[in-house]
Amino acid sequence: MIKIVSRLFLLSFFLIAQPARAELAIEIVGGAAQQIPIAIVPFAQPAGAQTDLISTVIGADLRRSGLFRVLETRGVANQPHDLAEVKYPEWAALQAQALVIGKVEPAAGGRLKVSFRLLDVLKQNSLAGLEYDIAPAQLRNTAHKIADVIYEKLTGEKGVFATRITYITKNKQRFALQVADADGYNAQTVLSSTEPIISPS
Repeated sequence: MIKIVSRLFLLSFFLIAQPARAELAIEIVGGAAQQIPIAIVPFAQPAGAQTDLISTVIGADLRRSGLFRVLETRGVANQPHDLAEVKYPEWAALQAQALVIGKVEPAAGGRLKVSFRLLDVLKQNSLAGLEYDIAPAQLRNTAHKIADVIYEKLTGEKGVFATRITYITKNKQRFALQVADADGYNAQTVLSSTEPIISPS
């Protein structure tokens, strides 16, 4: 009887001592299937403008968020810049849920007037529309602000595209504290030192 009890005790000890083996299952939720399809029509530009910086930056911002699928618009014959020019069925055929149109126009004193509209293709109505009076050097930052408006209107959360980032670089024995746009452009050195820069504020 004692032998049986001791064997049961030893058996239960080994069973308890064995590490638990459980399968690890990782479930990935979301992804491209949840992205909002959005069409961004190249903004109308003043004569002589080389590139459409505004729509390029807006598209890059929204893509980088991972929540938007920016659609190719060059194949659409009608490229509207005003609300009256929009033909919603064309954009619905492209499977766009949202549409961004706008233009950049010369203003007094060498400034620029940037206007845009965010449209709901399915409901065929306007979700947002703003106008900015800016200096030409502010085009990129204005595009980030427009991307923030679009992001907030379509997701319900505030965008961060018009914010700035701070980071430290090291070149040989020299450290530099730099500030740049959220997408890494317009980097400026705020402080340069041969000593390590720690905890900038």
